[in-house]
Amino acid sequence: MQLQELESILTEKLAPKIFRLDSEVYGLQYNQGKPNKSLKKVLLTIDLSFEALHYALQNKVNLIITHHGLVSNPIKKFNQSLIKKLILLNKYPISIFVLNSPFIAAEGGISETLAKVLYLESVQAFHIKNNRDIEVPIGRICIPKYYPPENDEMTLEDLILRFRTSFNLSSVRFVGDLKKFIRKICIIGGNFPDIKFLTKALNIGCDCYISGKISYFDAVYGRDMGLSLIEAPQYEIAIITLNKLCNILSLEFPYAEFLIFESKNPFRTFI
Repeated sequence: MQLQELESILTEKLAPKIFRLDSEVYGLQYNQGKPNKSLKKVLLTIDLSFEALHYALQNKVNLIITHHGLVSNPIKKFNQSLIKKLILLNKYPISIFVLNSPFIAAEGGISETLAKVLYLESVQAFHIKNNRDIEVPIGRICIPKYYPPENDEMTLEDLILRFRTSFNLSSVRFVGDLKKFIRKICIIGGNFPDIKFLTKALNIGCDCYISGKISYFDAVYGRDMGLSLIEAPQYEIAIITLNKLCNILSLEFPYAEFLIFESKNPFRTFI
């Protein structure tokens, strides 16, 4: 398998380049080698932790596919963490491909996977515009499904319990009345704490909004507008989606080896 072959399927199908948001890093962020370089081992990871880089070097990986890159903003100053990572990368001819928002928006990506894990029916995409005036399907508009099928309506408490069960969580951050019925849900499988997204969800009839982070101002706005909010576990859903991507790539390129590195959720809960 050649690098350009893998890059092509990622940018055109599995995490389409057209879904990139504004100036975020996407695609090859670091590359030692030619476009036609041969790939025998590929590592998939959520982030480029020191542990992930050591694992890649120890296993002689040719390419790392990561959800988050080495840096997320333009480099104004080289910090010690970045310097140490670049020194590690310089020891072996390795390349890095960053997925970022296209991995959230894509068909089968993080937003869609989150809906399926919660057993919700996706009825339409939730679009936002990037700075190239392209509509990016960053989220999904969903309605509740029941198993076994029944006529009961879902409350916010029911939905939160699904979160706890599906992701084995000890706690879930939320805003709203636990007894409120939930009929239409906006899911964004990333960190998009913006009032304009909440307003858009309200305008299309959503009574619940799920995303990766709830700020204090989002919480106040949701409370005042009667919009229930739930903070989704970013690491847990990303690793599920990454495993799906690993399976797809393994079938697409059966003569290459694809590895998953689980770098562990950096957040911990004190109970």
